[in-house]
Amino acid sequence: MATFSFTFYPKSLGRKKNFELVIPSLNLHQSLGNQDPQYYQHQEEKYPLILCLSGFGDDEKAWMQNTPIISYLEKYHVAACFLNGDNKWYLNQGQIENYYNLIEEDLLDFLYGNFRFLSKDLPLIIMGVSMGGYGALYHYLKNTDKYQACVALSPATKPDFLDESKYGTLRELALKSKGKEKHVYLSVGSEDFIINASKELDTFLKENQVGISYRYLEGKDHSWKTWREQLDDIFDTLQKQGFIGNEPTK
Repeated sequence: MATFSFTFYPKSLGRKKNFELVIPSLNLHQSLGNQDPQYYQHQEEKYPLILCLSGFGDDEKAWMQNTPIISYLEKYHVAACFLNGDNKWYLNQGQIENYYNLIEEDLLDFLYGNFRFLSKDLPLIIMGVSMGGYGALYHYLKNTDKYQACVALSPATKPDFLDESKYGTLRELALKSKGKEKHVYLSVGSEDFIINASKELDTFLKENQVGISYRYLEGKDHSWKTWREQLDDIFDTLQKQGFIGNEPTK
């Protein structure tokens, strides 16, 4: 896998923002056996893209530092972009604090416009933990026509210190998505400090037949250990749903 650290000026923030990007590339064995001196210029493969959102207090490197996610991206031939929300819940919170627009407009335009191995014709998946889990679920429910799948691990059920009525609550967005086909991997541990709020949201989703429900993890808490232990199941589920695979797409 090839990894990039990059910055650019998104209009939504009015300042430089840091991101991490991981894309499939030749491993050591493949590179040593490669006979084409212009291999990367000749290749036509394109890859699905996962946007990985970090939680409260974490930076864009958190996923790579706390989980073996790169090995899964390599196995399933998937590209991923990692970002953090600067504790802003991935919502628009001011003229130059528009974190919702950062994802839905600036970042995706930058990625699809600058990297030919990415294609809007291939699946786009959004994934997050804790605050990032909230962000992933929020963005997915508002854009079910754009994202093919969502992975929300221990998502906060509401943003702290914010008036949700300005943005639309997860419950309101879930109701608006009724009748639409959805693919959401949603989980929380039984020992997580947000377990009660999670159960309340789960009850609401089931009672209103939204088509989303929680997976409960016995004995698990709100930690990277809990989240990284789910990667096997997450990527296996995404493959079975047809959004990622073992072979790249031309």
